[in-house]
Amino acid sequence: MYHYRECGLRNVWLTNGFDTHETAYGPGIAIHDLDGLHRTIAHGLVGKGGKLTGSELRFLRHEMDLSQAKLAAMLGNEAQTVALWEKRGSQPKIADRFIRAIYRELNEGNAQI
Repeated sequence: MYHYRECGLRNVWLTNGFDTHETAYGPGIAIHDLDGLHRTIAHGLVGKGGKLTGSELRFLRHEMDLSQAKLAAMLGNEAQTVALWEKRGSQPKIADRFIRAIYRELNEGNAQI
């Protein structure tokens, strides 16, 4: 198993879909389908119960290729507000739902917002 920390989330473990190899700097990992892995992680986050943690919100924002300022503008907030949500992991419930809906719309189309 491989603990995939590079995504910024603490609880992602891979059992397959990667190869290990030696490099001049030590052991290396090659993930077969990184885009597919990130889509799968994001899909799991969007469908999970409870509020998103700060790192989960940051992961989704990065997957949507949005800056804190752009996401804040979409939600009618300031960039510093999004930064605090990501740092503290405590965003309003409506923002949490809307962020999930934005991800669904961008990646699946026709999300019910």
